[in-house]
Amino acid sequence: MALITGGADAAELAAAVGKAAEGSLQRAGDDGALRQGFWLLTQLPLAAREADFGEALLALGLDTTGQPSLIEIGAALMAAVDRGIACDPKATDFSEMAATAAVESLVSVAGRDAGGLFGTTYAADDARTALHDLAKPARFAVLARDFFARVTREYLAYYLSRVLPDHVGGAQRFPSLKDHHVFERALEIHCRETSEIVEENAASWFSKTNYEGGITPAKAGEFARRAFAKVRTELQARAEAAAHA
Repeated sequence: MALITGGADAAELAAAVGKAAEGSLQRAGDDGALRQGFWLLTQLPLAAREADFGEALLALGLDTTGQPSLIEIGAALMAAVDRGIACDPKATDFSEMAATAAVESLVSVAGRDAGGLFGTTYAADDARTALHDLAKPARFAVLARDFFARVTREYLAYYLSRVLPDHVGGAQRFPSLKDHHVFERALEIHCRETSEIVEENAASWFSKTNYEGGITPAKAGEFARRAFAKVRTELQARAEAAAHA
């Protein structure tokens, strides 16, 4: 709260929240929904390359039609992760954030590749083609970065949303809602920049791991844990660099 009233920027606040919630952030790296959601993101592009796409999705636990649209695939992804959350006694609010981030990343990145959210993106053939392209290591890396950026953004917002509204209006830190939205956008950009380190590693990991025996839930989970740890470290490093600039 002192940082907010003192005019701290998004990087400083992100680092402060991360430091204050360090123990929780460490546990989040082992969250079941984070691991499952990321694993499914690795598998959906590969499923799109199978002869029978519908059967490949069913094998992943995604109940869809034989030629599903991107929105239908996203809904099935959410349902699959939600089932895992329901069976996990260690699930937390972070688990729900991870599930939502997985779906949003899939629809956003694949939809962007297919030509636009309200255009042909929803057609079954376009959805499969877009997912097929995400099996290219460089394209998968973009998807991975988007996922961890969204997870980080939602995690930080989970804490900040409890106090930021109290500083909007009048002579407060954010004189208007527009100022508040500008700050939220800055936080989002900061999280995306921080997650660049994930993109740098995801392409080679995806290609190598898939070639060397395939991407199992355990392998994907370990990458997710390490990736989230790297993002935590990057949040702190960027804040320290800014403070000494």
